[in-house]
Amino acid sequence: MNTIASTPRATRPSATVFPVWRTLHERQPKLAAFGLLFVLTAIPLVAAGLIDPRTVNGVSVWVKPVKFLLSIALYLWTLAWFIGYLGPQSRQSLAGRYVVHGTVLFTTLELAWIIGMSVAGQPSHFNRASSVADVLYSLAGLGAVGLTVSMLIQGVQLARDRTVALAPAFRLSLVLGSLLGGVGTLAFAGFMASGKGHWIGGIASDAAGLPLIGWSRTGGDLRVAHFWATHAQQLVPLAGAVLARVAGRWALPATVLTALAYAAFTVFTFAQALGGQPFLAG
Repeated sequence: MNTIASTPRATRPSATVFPVWRTLHERQPKLAAFGLLFVLTAIPLVAAGLIDPRTVNGVSVWVKPVKFLLSIALYLWTLAWFIGYLGPQSRQSLAGRYVVHGTVLFTTLELAWIIGMSVAGQPSHFNRASSVADVLYSLAGLGAVGLTVSMLIQGVQLARDRTVALAPAFRLSLVLGSLLGGVGTLAFAGFMASGKGHWIGGIASDAAGLPLIGWSRTGGDLRVAHFWATHAQQLVPLAGAVLARVAGRWALPATVLTALAYAAFTVFTFAQALGGQPFLAG
């Protein structure tokens, strides 16, 4: 097989100046549209961060909602793109509808909570300062589980549905990326959410953390393992796409080894954080 995938509908680049966006929208319009909405919502919040002096954990109160808006947009677009590798029956099934409509519902509620807490000048995560904040945090945790489950559901669909022709190594990478991402996110995010914060040792402030992402440079940070686990959904398939093209008959075992190495690396970052060691010291 010379191509990684045969998509169900052809894209006509001449019909638009944004052929990638057109393809994404054709694969799943609702997920594509909400992803774009979240990116556009981040723009005024970036502006708000430039004029609003309030801070949470040492950084602008608007940093967290901007990061979550962009991260969730990427998540929705990834789900939308992968739906293009499924046949009509899988898309229209109860599981397929959940991946679309359930994910949009849970991500919208999750972002509304995060933005709302920022408007109030309060932290969203680990906020148990009042009964209302505690209830909202618990409900948000349930919502996070609901939206993460979509990754697992899609992984199972990709494993079972062979309607769209895919290179075996690439299909395997899609499945493994979805499963590693879903299981890893539930495990590491769940462990982190059950505690009082994501720092273990070091300075409990994002102000001294790594630029943009804020990971601690003086102690352990549980967000590191959460990040790598969640983005297995994109990074493992990216590796699989490359291996499917260049590794020949070794593509399948190379994909498995890559996924195992990625999982081991993610567990290592979790153990590193538990030991109070920064991922990258400053």
